Amino acid sequence: MEKRFIRTNPLGRDRHHNRYWWFRRDGRILLDLLIRSLNCKGEREKALHRQLEKYYTRICTELQKRSKELADKIAMEEAVVRRSTRVRAPPRDNPANAFLRYVNKWKEE
Repeated sequence: MEKRFIRTNPLGRDRHHNRYWWFRRDGRILLDLLIRSLNCKGEREKALHRQLEKYYTRICTELQKRSKELADKIAMEEAVVRRSTRVRAPPRDNPANAFLRYVNKWKEE
């Protein structure tokens, strides 16, 4: 159920009234930089700081899972594209190398 849960309330707001949300699947928060940049003297940023501290471990673990999933996905895609070196197929004609087949017919011998 937690995988399908969507937060309907933001984590908090900063001094410019920007809302901060956390969605489990699309996590892109530079968390440590954000926490350090908050001014805890203001009401909104103090509340946002508390919420980030409260969910810090959960958000970090989800970000690590997400980055691992992306790395695994990229590795799988590269594995599919990669060819075995044991198979020696003749090279195909590359149009970019057509100039190598040019023969000068006007050359005097």
